Amino acid sequence: MANRRTTPAPSVVVVEEQQIDLVRVEKNLHSLGFFASTASKEVSRTIVQIIRRPDGQKIQAKAVIEGIPSLGLPTTADRDKYMAFMKIALDQREAQGQIANPVRFTGADMIKLLRLRKGGFHYDEINDWCKRMVATTIMSESSIFLADRRQYVSDTFHVFDRVVLVGEELADGTRSEFYQVYLSQWQINNLNQGYLLPLDFNAYLELRRDIAKAIFGHLSVWFYASRGQPVIKRYQDLCRLLHIRAYPHISKARSVLEPSLRELTEIGYLSEWELTRSSTGEFKLYLAPGKRLLSLPNFAHLVNKPLDEPLNTNRPAWFSTLLERGVAERKALQLLFDIPPEQPVSDQIAYVDHLIRQDQRTRSKIANPAGFYIWAIEQNLAVPPSFHSSRQPGGDPTSPGPEANEAAQTAHLRQLYEQHCEEQIRQALERDYPAERLEQALGEQIRILRREQAEWFNRVPAATRRDIALCRLRSQIRSTLNLPAFEDWARRQTQLRLL
Repeated sequence: MANRRTTPAPSVVVVEEQQIDLVRVEKNLHSLGFFASTASKEVSRTIVQIIRRPDGQKIQAKAVIEGIPSLGLPTTADRDKYMAFMKIALDQREAQGQIANPVRFTGADMIKLLRLRKGGFHYDEINDWCKRMVATTIMSESSIFLADRRQYVSDTFHVFDRVVLVGEELADGTRSEFYQVYLSQWQINNLNQGYLLPLDFNAYLELRRDIAKAIFGHLSVWFYASRGQPVIKRYQDLCRLLHIRAYPHISKARSVLEPSLRELTEIGYLSEWELTRSSTGEFKLYLAPGKRLLSLPNFAHLVNKPLDEPLNTNRPAWFSTLLERGVAERKALQLLFDIPPEQPVSDQIAYVDHLIRQDQRTRSKIANPAGFYIWAIEQNLAVPPSFHSSRQPGGDPTSPGPEANEAAQTAHLRQLYEQHCEEQIRQALERDYPAERLEQALGEQIRILRREQAEWFNRVPAATRRDIALCRLRSQIRSTLNLPAFEDWARRQTQLRLL
């Protein structure tokens, strides 16, 4: 597993001295990955992602972005120009009350905004950018959101309908002194409706690497959704989003991502990151937000703690419990990546605590208790229903406030859900494992226990071995049952209650 890549975040004083220059960009182009993160000769790419509709339902969205061979697809350099163009267009909206066609600007305006040195080739690049934006087509299958209709739609779109370059002849016979961009109507509607993503243009201009610039805007979206807490992203999904190659070897994957992630750390948009391999072989990227990102105005009402507090409070309570019991942080983090969120890890830890105490009563001591906890969690060891654990109600029923009531209701629902699952497991156990077959299955589980936990196995009573063997068998049965997820089950119970 990789070592944590950590760079000390800038102090609060430094963050306060950073001047924020907000630019608001249209959300669709950002979320689609309209601009490629690396230069390519491709003229078509397909982006498939899962999105959440305004009604909360998740759907699969697909967008095919196509250009023409002579111009190719929009690149990172085009993203730079688009962000500068958005500043110009929204300045027009502020002055006039709304954006209307055409949006006019000079090449010098854009060069100045991008802090580039003067040079004739920049004008050629702006010309190519304008043509590429007109020529590129987006074929949407529920991937473009129209703010005025409040829905994702399937249709074919352009971003720019038309561009008049500097020096081109106008209808009245004169020559244009400006670039004149005619935005597509859906873009105008979204911009005037405020369907925008605020970004710090100054921070963006400090970046030099294409992948860093491609990730930049997504960080604002991800950490806003997580309320300023760290996030975990699948490496394969990230590569598809950025349209970069996904490497099968973690060393190569890290060497490609590391320079860009280091840049984002240096500008204060990340405080730490780590790319690790899960037990299933899947790569996952852990990202924690930096102080400069959290200092943006749009995070002010989401982050309810000082910026100098640790940014790991979204980790479940069992994470710190494992550290207290001697599990290495790197291993605990890997478990966090590997296990499903619904796994009752706190219950499993409490049950292992119970088994260790039993072992200690026999005047013996497990040489590697940390390994015992890891084993139980990795095996998703089923806790006996009779065992009183943290999932049983035990909080203060008089806790005031709506949040406490909501938490109590959720805990009660989860208890009922577990009872439902236990009943399904019991029925399957009775149906599929009559007396003789049950003993054979438990004997096989006991033999596996002897191999996996030889040190502990040789010291515990036969009854305890049988209990653990039955727990393992119940876990296997549960994995074969088509049990609903807790959220689906709870939603169904709510609907039945209403009926």
